[in-house]
Amino acid sequence: MLGLWIDKKPGESRALALSKFPTSWHFDWQWAQIIGNVRAVNLDRLPRELEPVVWAIDDWNRNYKLGVIFECAVGEGKLLVSTIVVTKPADTNPVARQLRYSLLNYMASDCFQPRVPVSASEIRGLLFDTRIMKKLAATAQIDGQPANAAIDGDPNTFILTGDPRAQIREPAELVISFPAPVAMSGLVIMPRQNHREHEGDIREFSLQVSDDASNWREVLRGELLSTFAPQRIEFAKTLTTRYLKLVSLSGFGEDKRTALAEVAAIYVGPKLIETESGGIEYERNRTATPEIDEGPSRAKPSPSPAIRKP
Repeated sequence: MLGLWIDKKPGESRALALSKFPTSWHFDWQWAQIIGNVRAVNLDRLPRELEPVVWAIDDWNRNYKLGVIFECAVGEGKLLVSTIVVTKPADTNPVARQLRYSLLNYMASDCFQPRVPVSASEIRGLLFDTRIMKKLAATAQIDGQPANAAIDGDPNTFILTGDPRAQIREPAELVISFPAPVAMSGLVIMPRQNHREHEGDIREFSLQVSDDASNWREVLRGELLSTFAPQRIEFAKTLTTRYLKLVSLSGFGEDKRTALAEVAAIYVGPKLIETESGGIEYERNRTATPEIDEGPSRAKPSPSPAIRKP
């Protein structure tokens, strides 16, 4: 992000959320104490009228509406969201304690009356486990080279492969391996996030599965959009597999390279239980690998490879 913008418009009740937190309208020293490792929420799919109390200013090439602190009405309830952790009453950071105090004081007052309604399904649509591939102990290779930047849950890292001087764009194969068969209802694809010309965006793709990483069968073929937004590839029915291959068949324009920030499974298998050592175990195992009907992707409406970080 390029900084913060704090809504302090006179007459706006939401501005009172920070009435007991010293701040101007811009990023300053106190915010620097609490903003490290914080991720904002992309609010582009929520009602246009919803404006955050604290905005993260996105890169100008992309310009998403990013909320750090925002409020909305959900059903008969009221919701205030802070992506800055304010759940610790005895936080050793006095800035975090003061922000918590200001937000709770505002929420306990009659001034806390969010005006913009948001449905429960829209709120659920904001949530996705970005650590799911790590929890599933997945590993990845592209064209035989390590490519874990594509499954690390961090959209700021990405893989980039292909020769920009080549006559044609060669297909690129991203192979994802799991230690045990994984049940999924689809994938979420995040294109590279830091190139204004969308270098490497995938257009046509083939999705293949295997039980042994040797014999592959195609289960889906479709097209993606050239966009910064995450795109969902939904399967006709649940697929269970140990090896997954995403083949980039074509791109856009004269671009000869393939880039990808994230691939994440929409996991629908047994509940994952976190162990005391921090590892993940399956509550139960599933080994069946049902066939999946081929069909069009639903993604349309929504030299050696290198691992790069912007």
